[in-house]
Amino acid sequence: MNTIVIRALAKINLAIDVLDKREDGYHDIDMVTVPLMLHDSVEITPLPGSFETYLYCDDPSIVCDESNLAFKALDAMRNSFKFDGHYRIFIYKKIPVQAGLGGGSADAAAVIRALESHVIKSGDNLDKINELAMNIGSDVPFCFYDRPARVGGKGERLDFIKVAYPYFVLIVKPDFGLSTKSVYEAYDNIKEGIHHPNIEALIHALEVDDTDGIKKNMINVLSVPAIKALPLIGELLEEMEMMNLSLCGMSGTGSACFALSKDRRQLEKAAHLFEKEGYQTELTQFVVR
Repeated sequence: MNTIVIRALAKINLAIDVLDKREDGYHDIDMVTVPLMLHDSVEITPLPGSFETYLYCDDPSIVCDESNLAFKALDAMRNSFKFDGHYRIFIYKKIPVQAGLGGGSADAAAVIRALESHVIKSGDNLDKINELAMNIGSDVPFCFYDRPARVGGKGERLDFIKVAYPYFVLIVKPDFGLSTKSVYEAYDNIKEGIHHPNIEALIHALEVDDTDGIKKNMINVLSVPAIKALPLIGELLEEMEMMNLSLCGMSGTGSACFALSKDRRQLEKAAHLFEKEGYQTELTQFVVR
């Protein structure tokens, strides 16, 4: 294996419904997730004769030790498939952090994909890899496949779906992030006022490009506690609506919000306005395959 560079795609959740809380403390979820062209680049170089693996990132806010999901992915693959070797991993960061866009999970999945293709070299390990990926993080199985999917369980159940139109996507992120754990804990304390998505109706709307059906069911129940914790998210979504960006929502547990459109120029104009207000923006598109 020589030095290789793998794309680690961001994701957005078009809808999230939270079901029962499990005995292990996690929640069963039902959501629709789509990969984006927005991506980190993960460079992996073998280090023959080395007794250490080194992880670097061009974003100084990223912790590059054994707690990083990319590092955990390498250790899990090495332990599970019993191969030797150490590597230098460099993450070129483009996906906003603490945003609900799956950046850390995408980087971990990229490491798994690289080792599966260039070191393991076998297509018979998918069940083993799925279990390994889930143990690293709940978004890692989805990020390994990078295909639009209905995601269930803790994130391990993937039913791939068809998306008729590759919408352009504007990502807008406030300076502040939110803790996934705190958002879920806050959700558990909300007893009423939650409007739930019809996941099957959303999937059908995506299959036939029914804009009204997409808008009606593009609901993230976690946006309720997230907006209570960070009202700026609600203000951002209201501003998108005022800009006639009606296909908008919050991804994951936030804090990034998104707007979908078939008109790239409309999103470019909106991005310019949000940048003037101090938000971080990214203009990207669905990956549909």
